Amino acid sequence: MSEEKKILEMIEKGQITAEEGMELLQALRDVDIEQEEVLIEEYKPPVQKREFKFLRIKVTTEKGETKVNVNIPIKLIKAIGGILPQANNLIPEDVKSQMNQKGINLGSIDLNKIINALESGELEDTVLVDVETYDEEDGKTQVKIYVE
Repeated sequence: MSEEKKILEMIEKGQITAEEGMELLQALRDVDIEQEEVLIEEYKPPVQKREFKFLRIKVTTEKGETKVNVNIPIKLIKAIGGILPQANNLIPEDVKSQMNQKGINLGSIDLNKIINALESGELEDTVLVDVETYDEEDGKTQVKIYVE
């Protein structure tokens, strides 16, 4: 039996007044609305899992010219993942210094974290890097790194 029906029966039997019944009914509605709002806030739609096969790097100019088009299989990235930290040790110190001055530090890249995100298939945004630059020769150039 629903709560509303119980309240109406209590009024009918004289156990509570009509005014008290109205207050109880309103309290029930308020609780239902609060519970509904909580459920709506807590609800997270399931993330659609995707199987990514390639990491793609594209550099295109404003004129539509493709300067760079690289497609790297995700499986290759997984294989390289264990090697990258050691590869950083092979870079000469003067080159590392120049890279650090430009804000590039390969040692700070956690490739395993990237691989785990790709393997999970739960990336919301498949575009990892999207940069636009400008030079006089090519005009606006876009560098885009994404997975498919």
